[in-house]
Amino acid sequence: MIEQKATVIRSDDSTIWLQAERQSTCDKCQVKKGCGTGLLSEHVGRRFSTIAVPKQAPVQDGQQMNVSIPEEALLHGAFMMYLLPILFMFAGAITSRFLFAGEFLEIIGGIAGLMIGFYWVRKRLKNQKIVIETQIIEEK
Repeated sequence: MIEQKATVIRSDDSTIWLQAERQSTCDKCQVKKGCGTGLLSEHVGRRFSTIAVPKQAPVQDGQQMNVSIPEEALLHGAFMMYLLPILFMFAGAITSRFLFAGEFLEIIGGIAGLMIGFYWVRKRLKNQKIVIETQIIEEK
């Protein structure tokens, strides 16, 4: 499980909206001063993600929670978002090359394949239910 601390920003009868700061590995890296990614992250500043999860217990705004996501779900989502659209793009370009044999139509076929790939992934991930576990962090 991948865990992240998040803050409750609002809630209703069935849903809790959490805000989590996006983590970077730059703090753990020894080359942080000479790395372009480290320098860019300093200038961009802190970035946050908003997550909606089912409400399991009463919470208050500002309360800290621990959010857990299974590694398999993260890896599956990364595969779907990064690899499948590119495979669709290649399939579209190769198909249009054999059907039409023109470079311009091959480019159009590749772009069409990429768009179809993104659309298919979006539909597929929208219907998929990922179990996100939340736990209230006890105040000491």
